[in-house]
Amino acid sequence: MVRVYLAEIPEEGAKTPAEAHVRQSAAARRLLALALRRDYPEAAKALPIEKDEKGRPYLAGHEEIQISLSHSGSLAACAVGSRPVGVDVERWRKQVNRERIARRLHERERSWLEAQLEKAQTEEAREGAFFDLWVRKESFLKATGEGLRLRLDSFCTVEEETCPDPSCGERDGAPVRVRQHYSPAAFFIRQYDLGERGCSLAVCTQEEESAAEPVWISLEEEF
Repeated sequence: MVRVYLAEIPEEGAKTPAEAHVRQSAAARRLLALALRRDYPEAAKALPIEKDEKGRPYLAGHEEIQISLSHSGSLAACAVGSRPVGVDVERWRKQVNRERIARRLHERERSWLEAQLEKAQTEEAREGAFFDLWVRKESFLKATGEGLRLRLDSFCTVEEETCPDPSCGERDGAPVRVRQHYSPAAFFIRQYDLGERGCSLAVCTQEEESAAEPVWISLEEEF
């Protein structure tokens, strides 16, 4: 089963955007170390993170453990499992290119997003709808290792083939099977509700089962 971990990044210490990015990356790696200490203590000792030919991170010497890292704003996230996995967390922010990006999405995703935007009563809710969709897209791109080399309209992340309810997967934690032709293996997305924090979070994996809720770990003593 894929497990997802989250941590608040202590704000002190970063004076510039570049320093903040370094701090966020360090927080995500430290979060992974603490997560591995819980689940895979042997792998946590050295934490030799490398990148494969596609740029996907892996643990050298522990290729049986699949990992993914993400960070945005004050949050760091990581996912750990036994099959390819991708996690993405995004802080909601004004997206000036929202319409341009939407035109590149799968037609079902465009319809889903249009419906969510129509229901939204505030600009914050519209930002949330966009980033709810984007973290699904990004988590799949990370899980495959292809990144933006894949066309955004070549796969769909908003509904499961067997789900009759068009709102299936809408921040309710229901697993969504990705419609895609990239891989013969099935990919499943689970979205987590972080709306009260103004953030979106999703994990994508080839495993059918992923944790129903993320595990929060404190980094207060790590910085």
